[in-house]
Amino acid sequence: MRQARAHWMLWIAFLLLGLTMFIVSVNTSGGRWSMGHWTHPRGKGPTYNEHIEQLAQVAALPWPSHDAMVQQMTRSTFDAALNQASGFVVFSQWVVFSLFTTFLLPLWTTSFASEGLGREREAQNLLWVLTRPLSRPAIFLAKYFALLPWCMMLNLGGFAAICLCGGRHGRMALTTYWPAVVWSTLAFSALFHLMAACLKRSAVLALLYAFFLETVMGNMPGHFKRLSISFYTRCLMFDRAHEFGIHPDRPGIFLPVSGLTAWLVLAGITVACLVIGAIVFTRNEYLDVS
Repeated sequence: MRQARAHWMLWIAFLLLGLTMFIVSVNTSGGRWSMGHWTHPRGKGPTYNEHIEQLAQVAALPWPSHDAMVQQMTRSTFDAALNQASGFVVFSQWVVFSLFTTFLLPLWTTSFASEGLGREREAQNLLWVLTRPLSRPAIFLAKYFALLPWCMMLNLGGFAAICLCGGRHGRMALTTYWPAVVWSTLAFSALFHLMAACLKRSAVLALLYAFFLETVMGNMPGHFKRLSISFYTRCLMFDRAHEFGIHPDRPGIFLPVSGLTAWLVLAGITVACLVIGAIVFTRNEYLDVS
């Protein structure tokens, strides 16, 4: 119940959720989740739909029956690939991978995860918490399991709301990617809870981590991105969506790991952060608390 109290970071999370839902809804109503409106050459040429219309005009010429059938099949194939099959790919790349996984997910998790112990320290209530008839590791884990449901509801519920605004492509993304969101929330929550046990102003460090390491460094080429949790979240998503043709744009630069490896890393981060956090919380004297 204490973790459910609204604070300024939570209102920012709701504001970002509302803004993202609005943008996704506008693009859904405008039929923008496809490659049909893309131009070729990029930025100055006709759109792919205009190219398809040109194919339709060619198919309407008085071809022999066999050639006319081939022309019509070619036009139908391009239309299905660009305006139907590409919708899930575009939604995944722009909304799920670029916006949600590397920006919204870590930022939303800080709304609750950094407050489990951080709020107690800032409100000078931690001394009262430490006098409870529980061991310190039990208090640390109890705080984690108290904030975890709210992190899950915000992240998984927010992801579901965004996907439902995306129409059928969004619903397909929700059923495909939700396990990766769950495992990522577990890892982010454990990491930010560890920061709260180590530092007094943990929310500031958590925000810096979310903005720079996850959003910026997590999208850089090379192996440095493997220090970010969002990298393994995307690898798990790529593994689940492989059958739909979803893969990194440039695998030689992104250098993904297998889905099993990504799952093991996320689970390992969660366990390691909880163990280290319990040890630190047990040994720290917290002399800054009056």
